[in-house]
Amino acid sequence: MRPAVALLALTLSLCVLAPAARAEPITLRVATIAPHGTAWEREFAAWARDIEAGTGGAVRIKLYASAVAGDEFTVLDRIKRDQLDGAIGSESCVRLGPALRVTRIFGLFQNRDESVYVLGRLERTVEAEFLHAGFIFLGDLTLGPEMLFTRTPVHSMADLRKMRLWVWDADNALRTQGPALGLQVVPTSLDTAARTYDDRAVDGFIAMPTAALAFQWSTQAHYLENLALSYRNGCAFFTSRSFDALPIDAQRYIRSAAAKLRVRLDDVGRRQDDALIGGLFARQGLKTVPVSNELRVDFFRESRDMRARLAAQLADPKLLEQVLSWLADYRVEHPPSGR
Repeated sequence: MRPAVALLALTLSLCVLAPAARAEPITLRVATIAPHGTAWEREFAAWARDIEAGTGGAVRIKLYASAVAGDEFTVLDRIKRDQLDGAIGSESCVRLGPALRVTRIFGLFQNRDESVYVLGRLERTVEAEFLHAGFIFLGDLTLGPEMLFTRTPVHSMADLRKMRLWVWDADNALRTQGPALGLQVVPTSLDTAARTYDDRAVDGFIAMPTAALAFQWSTQAHYLENLALSYRNGCAFFTSRSFDALPIDAQRYIRSAAAKLRVRLDDVGRRQDDALIGGLFARQGLKTVPVSNELRVDFFRESRDMRARLAAQLADPKLLEQVLSWLADYRVEHPPSGR
């Protein structure tokens, strides 16, 4: 064989035997308002590492935390402009999955497990709503109870109605229900909540314990009323165009990683709530106020009456009826006993 021909044959054989060039990794840009350094942000970062490792580096998550990409609705706008591929949020989830509105009603759930149960029953409905809007829903979870962090203690509904309470301006559920229950709510953005309190424009916050810790509102308020007004949920999602472009194996792994993330976040949330309410807040000088039976009974009774009056404004009335039926069945087997 001629030398030139032999060299060509060797080169061709090496090309056949050499592994195919590795494709460039796909980067998915994901935004969240979770502040840097919080348990939420750490879990999201671990999720991103899990996806990169589990897909062999084929898919990477670039996480924009601490609202650097804007608030949740700004993030949705940026996703529509193809500047982001997905998000981990709360109110944005309700906008894309309207069925989730039913889970934000005052006094609907008597503990965290009831919220988790109903979210599980709603999952397929919400998944279809997200798909219709052009998104892939990776699952929802209960983040925690929303409670009262106040400047002075609250012992009755009359005390509660005297207070001006901060609520997140993106939260239409609390903005609607607060006045309907006779509460004075003051909606502002997350980044102005602390200043609003310091300026005495409000007397307290309606917030989750974990959010009060994350945004440091717990260092400003003096009292915590251990009464769950409602339960907040969160979710992760990608645009259909970004997710569908991934290899099938990568899609499966991302869904699996999201399921593990939900389990971890639920565990972290429960443990943090127990630790914060059980003593960590007290170390910051925050006093937990035992909720009187009068306040508890009056709150749930008046919330039930408000729900009946405003059913159509709060959620799909048929869906609300279905959720109440689920809860009735659940409570037969699981009598309420705590958060």
